[in-house]
Amino acid sequence: MTEGALSSALGYYILVEQSAGTAKIKRVLFSCNPPSSYSPLAAQIVDCLEGRGSLRADLDYSGLTEFQREVLEAVQTIPRGETRTYGEVAAHMGKPGRARAIGRALSANPFPVIVPCHRVLSKKGLGGFAWSLELKERLLGIERESL
Repeated sequence: MTEGALSSALGYYILVEQSAGTAKIKRVLFSCNPPSSYSPLAAQIVDCLEGRGSLRADLDYSGLTEFQREVLEAVQTIPRGETRTYGEVAAHMGKPGRARAIGRALSANPFPVIVPCHRVLSKKGLGGFAWSLELKERLLGIERESL
């Protein structure tokens, strides 16, 4: 079941889908439409995004490759309000020259906001974002404003 909460700063609902029979988060989504039910977990994600707390979440990595998991774990170390390039993430992981592979792995990130892939940029600008570059800019702006 997917439940959610509204981020008024973002202007979207953040939806959370949990793995069947567990408390693990399977994926996080953005939606313009209200969810069928409220989620305290989604509200915690909203609070974290908007600078009102932190979140330790149990993520379901079962559908990801080992490399994708390593990339997501590396991106979680980027501090709020800071950014890195795909190349810097690759170098941090000890995989220089794998910037494009980092970008591909992040394009499949099922946990946006929790795993802040919006903090990873191209050396020439914003780079990509599965949900839209406009949303990526808004996420970065919310983080800068709440520091």
